[in-house]
Amino acid sequence: MLGKIIERFLGALPFFFGLAFLAPLAVQVMAEFGVNAIGGVDMWTVALIIFGAWGGVASWTGRWI
Repeated sequence: MLGKIIERFLGALPFFFGLAFLAPLAVQVMAEFGVNAIGGVDMWTVALIIFGAWGGVASWTGRWI
């Protein structure tokens, strides 16, 4: 049972990497360039959606590209 939990957690690591590292990095880079919103939507929301989806696809397919 513990093995299954660890296996699922490790399989979802790209998803967590997208949310916990790539999204905040993108928000900081965009803030450095003066972009605070895209189409009236806060950058945090946009970054979490984009990088959460990208990490989810990476978890599902097993690769980032």
